[in-house]
Amino acid sequence: MDLIKIKEAREELHKLVQFVGMVPRSLLKHDPSDSNASLIWDDKYKALMSQEVEGVTVGLSIHNQRLLVVKHENSLEIPAIDKSTDDVLDELKNTLTNLGLEGSELKTELPYELPESVTKLGQPFKEVDKEALQSLEDLYGVTYKVLNRVFSSNDSASEIRCWPHHFDLATLVTVEKHEDPEEAKSIGFGFSPGDGGYEEPYFYLTPWPYPEVKKLYELDAPAIWNTEGWVGAVLKANELTSNTLEDSLTSFFETGLEKLKSLL
Repeated sequence: MDLIKIKEAREELHKLVQFVGMVPRSLLKHDPSDSNASLIWDDKYKALMSQEVEGVTVGLSIHNQRLLVVKHENSLEIPAIDKSTDDVLDELKNTLTNLGLEGSELKTELPYELPESVTKLGQPFKEVDKEALQSLEDLYGVTYKVLNRVFSSNDSASEIRCWPHHFDLATLVTVEKHEDPEEAKSIGFGFSPGDGGYEEPYFYLTPWPYPEVKKLYELDAPAIWNTEGWVGAVLKANELTSNTLEDSLTSFFETGLEKLKSLL
């Protein structure tokens, strides 16, 4: 896994995925939590798809850097390579309008800040390495598969969602509810394609509230504890082989659930 090419692919996709969350954020009833802009993984399209708006869903097709617009099983593609953000926005607006939605109502303002390396406003989307794109698509797919298998029967687990802010795919298991969300006990299980802390894609476990570092349990290699800025377990994707990835990830999540629940 070439980490430079992965980083370039992740940044281009992170910029493009903002259009996907933009559609329900703009056209559905306002949600202060921004959860209406969260995405789901769709195995049929191998894409991160938006919530439905009047029968229409928008998605990010990772392997070819395109937006998908789907209505009644019919899909259209909007290529992004060599187009500016304004060009992609105009084409998305026109496509939605042709499908009966208020495409002109799309709002580009985000309720969060993105890294400058992701936004690069005014610059066209560039074509990135195909193998890097495919690696990221595969990682999102296997994460969804394992999370779904491990947590589908867990009533305390949230729906598996991708949040366009951090571009991670995750579920949150509530260990102990509380009226104040900051006081509730929970564990996040997910995948990040990389960020400011780790350039490479990684899987994670994040307990809340953060436990004392001295109380953390010993992880099976190659997983490590992150204790700078946030406390959680990290399993880097490039330290696993394709043959062991699914089993290693399953063990990482299952063991983490058992031990972190006890720790909290």
